Amino acid sequence: MSKMTIGIDNGISGAIVALGQCGTWIGATTMPCRKHRTRNEVDIRAAHLWLSQITGGNLSNADYIIEEPNNARNASTAYSMAASFHSLRGFFETKMLNWHRTTPQAWQKAMLGKVPKGETKTRALAVAHYLWPDETFYASPRCKTPHGGIVDAALICEYLRRKNEL
Repeated sequence: MSKMTIGIDNGISGAIVALGQCGTWIGATTMPCRKHRTRNEVDIRAAHLWLSQITGGNLSNADYIIEEPNNARNASTAYSMAASFHSLRGFFETKMLNWHRTTPQAWQKAMLGKVPKGETKTRALAVAHYLWPDETFYASPRCKTPHGGIVDAALICEYLRRKNEL
C-alpha cells in the first residue's frame, strides 16, 4: 500500500479526509464527537478507529496535517478548537506519527489563491469539485449540501500532498 495523506479540518464541525499518493480520494468522515456535560468534544477514540480502518491498521502509512485554531469568533469556539487541536496533537505525538500543522491562511492561499472577503467557502467548494469531480462532499447519503468541513479537510490534505511532492 502506498503512503497516503490525511487532512484534518479542526473542530467539532470539522472533518477528516484521506487521499492516496496521487491525490485519489480514499475516504472522508465528519469529525467524530461525543457529548461532555453540555458541549460536544472530539472523540479521539472514534477518530483513532476511523484512522486505523482507513490506513489498513497501519497508522504510520500516512502523513497527517491539522489546521491550527485561528481567529475564532468567540471564546467558546476558541476553547473548543484549541481543545480539539491539542487532543489530536497528543494522539499523533504519542503514536509517533508524522504530522504537520497549517494555518487557514497558508493552505487557503496555496489552494484557493486570492479570494474576495466572504467568498472563501464558495471558492473552496469550486476547487474541490474541480479536483474530485465524482465526490459530493456530503456528510451522509441523506445530505443535500456539501459539508464545509469535508471540503476544507480535502483541500488541507491536498495542500500537504503537493508540498510533499516538491
